[in-house]
Amino acid sequence: MTLLDVYERQAARSPSSPALLYERAPHSGTVTTWAGLVERARAREEGLRAAGLLAGGRCAVVMTDHPDLVPTVLAVWRAGAVVVPVDSHWGEKTLDSVLRLSRAGFVADPARGECLPVPEVPAEGPELPPMTAMISYTSGSTSDPKGVVLTHDQLLHAYTSAAEAVVGTLGRRPARFGVSMRMSGLGILGMNYLWPAVMGMPVVVLPELSLSTAAAFWEAVDTHGVELTYLVPPLVELLNRVAPPRTPEGPAIACLSGGASLSDHAHLLFQGRFGALLLNVYGLTEVSFAAFFGDRAADGRGTPLIGPPVTVEARLRGADGRIVGGAGEGELELRGSAMSCGYYDNPEANRELVAEDGWLRSGDLALRDLEGRYRIIGRRKNVVLKGGFTVYLHEVEEAANTLPDVLESAALRLDLPSGEDIGLLLRLAPSAGPDVTPVTLHKALLAGLGRQRSPRRVVLTDAPLPRLGQEKIDRRAALAVWNALVSAHERKERHV
Repeated sequence: MTLLDVYERQAARSPSSPALLYERAPHSGTVTTWAGLVERARAREEGLRAAGLLAGGRCAVVMTDHPDLVPTVLAVWRAGAVVVPVDSHWGEKTLDSVLRLSRAGFVADPARGECLPVPEVPAEGPELPPMTAMISYTSGSTSDPKGVVLTHDQLLHAYTSAAEAVVGTLGRRPARFGVSMRMSGLGILGMNYLWPAVMGMPVVVLPELSLSTAAAFWEAVDTHGVELTYLVPPLVELLNRVAPPRTPEGPAIACLSGGASLSDHAHLLFQGRFGALLLNVYGLTEVSFAAFFGDRAADGRGTPLIGPPVTVEARLRGADGRIVGGAGEGELELRGSAMSCGYYDNPEANRELVAEDGWLRSGDLALRDLEGRYRIIGRRKNVVLKGGFTVYLHEVEEAANTLPDVLESAALRLDLPSGEDIGLLLRLAPSAGPDVTPVTLHKALLAGLGRQRSPRRVVLTDAPLPRLGQEKIDRRAALAVWNALVSAHERKERHV
């Protein structure tokens, strides 16, 4: 069975029932039934085949908020090909890198209704596993992005197991799923579109949640009968600050939050202020989807714990390298049927990802209590979860180091009240002229990396960057330099 089969079965079971309802401009009022999605996918498949897409091929699909997005993904699968999601906000260098390493032969753009061949496709790489559904790039860089290979079986196992867990936690099957985030990749596509389809839930595409729309968020949720939604922590914080208190009527809405850490205060405030259940979920693209779906206290409210594992097995490895039994702390390791096939054509990264006994190293530190419930307490990898998107610090450094006036760089994780972000500390080459400034460098990085993967701020230093043995950047010392320079700059601005 494939994810395409899920939609076709829904179309056979409930052909005229709404599957996708757009309440987001410019497509507000557009409603597509389950049968309509499948019919549109068939039409899009004809266009893909006419462009030259063959079974076993790879087609990049531009992730954009458009009614034809899901039909285009389904059309690629109907053609027997593999989807490579690409973010419409990626910079040109990132896009070129992902197309090259995935060996995608075509780019399908749902908004434009076109499928264009990629001019130069590298020679064929390693063979993909049977029933491969996607190669999803969790990070894009100019040299070493990582593409996670996922089969239909792996995704279906994750989505089905997660559906059973959420229905069990809520005691009911939610009626409608609400989407309030921008479409960007598998993380949004899977959580907000594919998973609800497995649950047989129609999806309502609400206005994108932002400072200008936050005050009306709950009204939109209630008006359209949304009972389940997904919010990254910065959006939870935004609603806590901007949205008016809400008194729910009917079934309480359940909100899933993941992609970054959320403070205990924000977690409790959200539930008390809006009368909504907030469950703290955790997952990785490398295990297909969210793998933990939160925990509820005796009073029914969600807790900061991510709960027990749902779609995988989990264990902890202590700092001494031994497996932790019972309650304890260590690096979270995962395995099971939802575990991906690893990174495409990247054996070195795969050796780092999977331990010798087959368990996946998450790079995240967790606590486990006596009841087998987990809580994430930190990360070991040099990775930032920026607005729900995974960004590797080295990819930012690589992009910075390609700029002609940059001598060396250190990308740093910034833990801000609004969530994680990236700071970039640069030392310029002696040949850099006076027109090279933090502003011009930031603009260059935006053009190459795109907004989501670019640093929040660029700071210049005249001193060599601090380094450890083997010339590795000492990020802790570099962060101290960053903080000192930022503080000095802010003091100077106050006295001007």
